[in-house]
Amino acid sequence: MNGPLRFGYGTNGFADHPIDDVIAVLAGMGYDGIALTLDHQHLDPFDADLARQVRRVGARLAAADLAVVIETGARYLLDPWHKHSPTLTSPDGRERRLDLLRRAVGVGADLGAEAVSFWSGTVPAGVPTPWPGSCWLTAVPAWSRRPSRQGSSSDSNPNRE
Repeated sequence: MNGPLRFGYGTNGFADHPIDDVIAVLAGMGYDGIALTLDHQHLDPFDADLARQVRRVGARLAAADLAVVIETGARYLLDPWHKHSPTLTSPDGRERRLDLLRRAVGVGADLGAEAVSFWSGTVPAGVPTPWPGSCWLTAVPAWSRRPSRQGSSSDSNPNRE
């Protein structure tokens, strides 16, 4: 690890706060960064006005001197009935997860994020064992080839829930 240890806090712990309040509270408490989960309440990656919202959030983060990483673990963003679904290992709906990851990389680049975090997801019941591994191996190259505008990196975690 280069440089001093820094502390950040995830927006999942502030589900009932508007993003501007989250940023103000975390900066006021002395945190160095924020793990921004793309979700309905803080920064919706599917909102038609996403570009303007990203610019506004980026300005707030800069003014508060907070570093940012992007999290993609919103519980019901893609499916209001099933937590974290679909996943990269889902035979149906996997493209929606890939679309979210592509959008997350774009948001991360626009915000100057140090990382974009994602996970493969749990293997749905009845899915044959070789399927998840092949999903993982084909999914990462499919969305990670997008050029980074500001040097965002991707952090992948193939662990199961």
